[in-house]
Amino acid sequence: MAKKRSRSTKARKTRNSGGLFGNKVAWISGAIILLILFQLFFLRDEGLYSLLQLKQEIRDMENHITRLEIEKAELESERDRLLNDPDYLERIARERFRMAKPGEKVFHVVIDSKKSNETR
Repeated sequence: MAKKRSRSTKARKTRNSGGLFGNKVAWISGAIILLILFQLFFLRDEGLYSLLQLKQEIRDMENHITRLEIEKAELESERDRLLNDPDYLERIARERFRMAKPGEKVFHVVIDSKKSNETR
């Protein structure tokens, strides 16, 4: 028969395990891993922060392009009207350049700013 091992009644030293990060080596290793991940995702040119900045810059550029396309369409429309619509051309000449047809008299109304402010 095999002898049974007897357990000693002496107190054994037990390992103090404080969970996942119970010892200093695990804490240092975890901190180093976190620093490496932080550097990879946030501080590098390919990082998350740079990616978000580039996406915002792309959105800003797309908005700027859209505004420029609208302005271009408006200017092309006005150009076409100036080239093809003589009534519009005449109106612009009268309003912007204060031109008149031969024999017409042009009157300019001047409003005194001091009197208009006092009546308000």
